[in-house]
Amino acid sequence: MRNHFTIENCRRALQNPRLIRREVHRLLSLPFNKAYGYYVDQNVSSVDVMSKEWDNLFILDACRADYFETQHRFEEPAERVISPGKMSWEFMQKTFLGGQFYDTIYITSNPFATRLPEDTFFKTEYLIDEWDNEVGTIHPEDVVAAGTAAHEQYPNKRLILHFMQPHRPYLGPMAEQLRERVNLKGYRNQGDGVQIWGAVKEKQVSVNEVRQAYAESLDIVLSVVEDALSELDGKTAITADHGEMLGERVFPFTSRVWGHSEGFSTPTLREVPWLVVNGDRREVSDSPPVNSGEDLGESEVRDRLQALGYSE
Repeated sequence: MRNHFTIENCRRALQNPRLIRREVHRLLSLPFNKAYGYYVDQNVSSVDVMSKEWDNLFILDACRADYFETQHRFEEPAERVISPGKMSWEFMQKTFLGGQFYDTIYITSNPFATRLPEDTFFKTEYLIDEWDNEVGTIHPEDVVAAGTAAHEQYPNKRLILHFMQPHRPYLGPMAEQLRERVNLKGYRNQGDGVQIWGAVKEKQVSVNEVRQAYAESLDIVLSVVEDALSELDGKTAITADHGEMLGERVFPFTSRVWGHSEGFSTPTLREVPWLVVNGDRREVSDSPPVNSGEDLGESEVRDRLQALGYSE
């Protein structure tokens, strides 16, 4: 958890002694949580999504397997697989880094993807212009629109669409209520607001409200994914780069865990959905990579990652 002890966070703690108690509890819990995380990492075998058979791969960001199983409306059953990582960059490192996938186009809304070498895929498209500064994310409809356009231009390529949802900042009615009620960083990325986990610790937001906002955000991206299946031919797989902790405790006596940036694993973070929607396979072929022609500066990447909560 980078930049956790900021001046702003220290000021909040001095104004609210409850936050000091919670932070002490978190620090005392950390050795137990990390030891358990080490055990989890040593006893799992992760999936290699690039070796699987698919024409379209939809990656949901921070999508929990249990929420997906409850909320998806596909006829096909969802399995559980183990992600190579507990956060997006770790997933990308172990899945993409060092590979050359010249039969694949990668459409991504995740800022971490800018760290990948330019020639990892036939083409990598960073959705720069679609970033919503007001909310601090990229909407799933924009990801599908870019993917559909790429498929029309290069019909003989596999296609990866990496959505930002259900990763915070959330979308949906509950998320709108929270934005109206609390000055939350990660939505507007401005002012002296607080990240949503901090708002829970300050009792401005309840645990159930966060979980409802997460579920509604997942509903939104799943609805967009369903519509996308009518736009793209071929065999489609739906998965996630990692899961998300929503206030669960690793042990009964430890502190609640939020998000996925604490630096340790849990089954909830490593177990992700894997659902395949069969279609007529399309013929794909390798060809020399093309330059995306777009780039994000380091400051812009940093701002976007901050908006997504990775600098807290």
